[in-house]
Amino acid sequence: MPVRLYLICFFLVLAPTRTWAQPVDLPTPEMLFEQAAKAIGWNSEAKDVGRIEASANVTVEGRTYDTVVTSGISTPAGGDARFTMISEDGTVTYGDTDGTIWFEGEDGERRTLTPAMAAFVHGHQFHRRALFPASELQTIDREVTIEEFADELAFTVSGTTPAGARLKYFFSQRSKRMIGFHLVVEEEAGPHPMDFILKDWRTSGGETLFWRIDINDRGKIYVYRFNRILLLP
Repeated sequence: MPVRLYLICFFLVLAPTRTWAQPVDLPTPEMLFEQAAKAIGWNSEAKDVGRIEASANVTVEGRTYDTVVTSGISTPAGGDARFTMISEDGTVTYGDTDGTIWFEGEDGERRTLTPAMAAFVHGHQFHRRALFPASELQTIDREVTIEEFADELAFTVSGTTPAGARLKYFFSQRSKRMIGFHLVVEEEAGPHPMDFILKDWRTSGGETLFWRIDINDRGKIYVYRFNRILLLP
């Protein structure tokens, strides 16, 4: 075989296996929010803002709790949400009323929370955050980046919450759904990071929602397994 023909055949064999670095056309934050909503069958403009009710089994450090979550949404960013944790040691309720975070113990007295715990409580409105992502951000960075999250490369939207915490949303490049978020709250002792990973997606009534969420609070793992989720007008 002539050398020239041999080289042509050689490069034709190699060509399909070679990976070429291509520039990525990054979407805008608004495009990602829209794609994520479409991927789960959610049209916020056509939906009345109402209530989200859910119940879950929560496991943390070997302990198990029953949790009831209710979120009455007056606007995408406001409302009266609370979650009640029930265990052998008693019942406690955490609430978020239009941004005012509170804790109520067995004695019925309401107490204030640290900034990180307040952000953690607000983060328990998981489904509202996934359905109305822009409403959780007071400022949005215009530059979309690609970062690794939950073992995959994801489109990332960063911004600042009304309380001043840094919040990152991660969107799957493949499914377009939100796969989680990363929250960093500044405390006197320094930054307090938390990761929220959305799992176990199921489709019902034309909408796809996550039925499990894993929270990594500086190595302390909370696992929520939902057994009921209702989106009500």
